[in-house]
This record gives sequence, C-alpha cells and structure tokens, in this order.
Amino acid sequence: MNKPSPPPRANFFDASALVKVFANESDGSSLRDYWNSRSPTKHTTPFCFYEALSILKGKWVNRRELTKEQYLESSFRLWAWFNGATRHAKDVDLHDVQTFFKVKEVAERHSLDLSDALQIISVKDGYFSALINDSRTVLVTADKALSVAARAEGLRVWYCVDEQEP
Repeated sequence: MNKPSPPPRANFFDASALVKVFANESDGSSLRDYWNSRSPTKHTTPFCFYEALSILKGKWVNRRELTKEQYLESSFRLWAWFNGATRHAKDVDLHDVQTFFKVKEVAERHSLDLSDALQIISVKDGYFSALINDSRTVLVTADKALSVAARAEGLRVWYCVDEQEP
C-alpha cells in the first residue's frame, strides 16, 4: 500500500540537517530519502547555509571525518542547491533591530544560542510563515534542544535523528 502524499508545505532545513544530507552522514539515510522524495519546497536561510559550510569545513579540517575531496564535493552540492533553490527566498531582516530583539527573547526563553533562536524566528516570521494547517512549514533539524524550543514556540518540527518523518 502506498503511503499517502503529504500536503504541499515548505520544509526549512537547519544547518545540522543540511550537513546530514550533503555530507552523507551514516545516520542521515532517512533524512536523505525524505530530501529526495518528499515535498519539493526545501529552503534554508543564508545564515544556515553559511553555518553548514562551516560545519563541513570542521568535519574536514578539525575532525578528519571528511577527506578534502569529500569536503569540496559536499560543499559544492550544498552551494548548488542553495544557489538554485533558496537563495532568493525572502528572509527575515537581519538588519532590523526588532528582529534582533525577537531572536534575543527566544534565546533567553529557551536557553538557546542566537543562531538557533534566529532559525525559530525565520520559520515564524519568514517567507513561508503564512502557510497554515497541514501546509505549515516544518523545521527539519538534528539539534534536539532546537527541536524542543521550536515546538514550545508552536512550530511544526521534525527531529530527524530519532523521530518518524512528518
């Protein structure tokens, strides 16, 4: 029996999820399957894009989890996807002081760093925030603390490490 198709919706991938997809991490196979076969609307913020590039670099330089060739290939595939699919999506205004105060409030409320809090605000107030009901954006993350805080903020979340896909 075929699994019913999910409703059209946006999937917001944070840096931790992007790295699992593009670095082909061993515990990311279900996430890669989801990436390749589900909703075509996948996006991230420029901030998460740069953070993911930094994580890939750390996997190569500091942790020796990627060879130079794997690092370059993963980074290129991430760049190509971001360039073609998501870089023109309107993001929250990082230059607006009100955005910073919203991010700071979320960070303080949930003991998050500003980067994680920014992701919550990006989903709540960003380009796809107008989607409702079953089409609401899903925050896809491999960061447990972020998943807990995002749910507390009323977001739909998939903690892709040990939860079933949405």
